[in-house]
Amino acid sequence: MFVARRYTAFANLATDYVSLADAKQHLRVTASDDDNYISGLISMALDACSNYLGYSIKKGTARYGFNAFTGSPALINPVNGLNIPSGNYLRLNTRCLAVTNVYYIDANQSLTAFAAGDYIVSTDPMGTYSRNIFFENSPSSITDDSIKYIIEISEGFNPVGTSSVDPDTIFPMAIKHAALLMIGQYYDNRNAVVIGATQNAMSLGFEYLLDPYKIQILI
Repeated sequence: MFVARRYTAFANLATDYVSLADAKQHLRVTASDDDNYISGLISMALDACSNYLGYSIKKGTARYGFNAFTGSPALINPVNGLNIPSGNYLRLNTRCLAVTNVYYIDANQSLTAFAAGDYIVSTDPMGTYSRNIFFENSPSSITDDSIKYIIEISEGFNPVGTSSVDPDTIFPMAIKHAALLMIGQYYDNRNAVVIGATQNAMSLGFEYLLDPYKIQILI
């Protein structure tokens, strides 16, 4: 079961996804007086969109911690003797671009990498979202702590203009526009409460743009 997530590095900045020029054009701002403030709003909006979606928009390295395998020991196909990937597994529900390392923490609290032949990463017919990592055997030595297994992945989107990558990994315009809507909202309303003003949710706004990119967990 998944218990924790930590980002260890990011390959891109927030402004690689929504540039200062993009934000100023959306805000219809030409002067440079508010450039630092608008740059801060860009970072805030990308973080808020990431929190809503459940994964990082900015491409980076993430580690997911688990406290136990799911399932039963891996089966052997009686016809060809090969492992059937339906036994012990860990499930990632995130925008996974690639699985880079799989670790366990042994009884001495040492982070130990599984050999490449010890696990199989499932292919995902729905694109670059969830992944199952199947294991033939459990480690002979494992910690009693809550985090026993760690999967290290590349997560997020490639910025628009990135060459030689799967188009499905490119930052969608819908998410960019959702971020611009949030930037506009917070640029125009700089206090938590506006006295005498009635706030209305924008029709076909933030959620409408982001919902198609949320992780859908299917049981």
